Amino acid sequence: MTLVPWVPRWRGTWRYLFGIAASWPCALSAQSVVNENWPELDIYWRPAVHQRTLLELSAVAEREAAERDAAVGLYQDYLRLPFGYLRGGYRYTFSVSDASYREQRIVAEGVVSRSVWSRFRALNRTRFEWRWINGDPSYRIRDRVQLQLDSATTRGLAWVPYGTFEAYYDSRYNTISRLGARIGADVRFNRRVVMDLYLARQENSRGAPPAVNALGVTLKLSY
Repeated sequence: MTLVPWVPRWRGTWRYLFGIAASWPCALSAQSVVNENWPELDIYWRPAVHQRTLLELSAVAEREAAERDAAVGLYQDYLRLPFGYLRGGYRYTFSVSDASYREQRIVAEGVVSRSVWSRFRALNRTRFEWRWINGDPSYRIRDRVQLQLDSATTRGLAWVPYGTFEAYYDSRYNTISRLGARIGADVRFNRRVVMDLYLARQENSRGAPPAVNALGVTLKLSY
């Protein structure tokens, strides 16, 4: 990737992200917004050049309710494509406080990636999810657009700042039930360890809460 000079310094990362959070537009009252932390651990194993296996362990705001959920996912990626990659897998989400929520999900997605404006890369991810929520079948279609800066280095660390916007179509409501956005950066310590730091905003047109603000930290380990 092409190295570019602009990137926030390591010591200013959290100040940079929280500055964005302080200016994040919110048309809803403070009582309508839930603030959360989203920790996640992703473990990648690459048995071949064109294949990659991902184990996901995360705490998520998956359902349209002010409840804490956890998720375990296992995915397989096919990487040797000229335009991006394909992913398929299975994910199980459950409430950590009681047995009120259980979701099984089969996932299929494709990611298209290309360079734009010399220093940037644009990605589009389309994901199909076949879901069984407490035994009831439904499906969801998600489309996410991401714009990221090609890798830059500061004090030996590689940075990839990015922003995303995502729309969720849910068959249970026959409409787009959720919009989400993130701004953050992937920080690469070495070829095996990457940390994704981001701020997220989630707007739900169905259920409660109508909005979620989240500080996300994802540790990515590769083997």
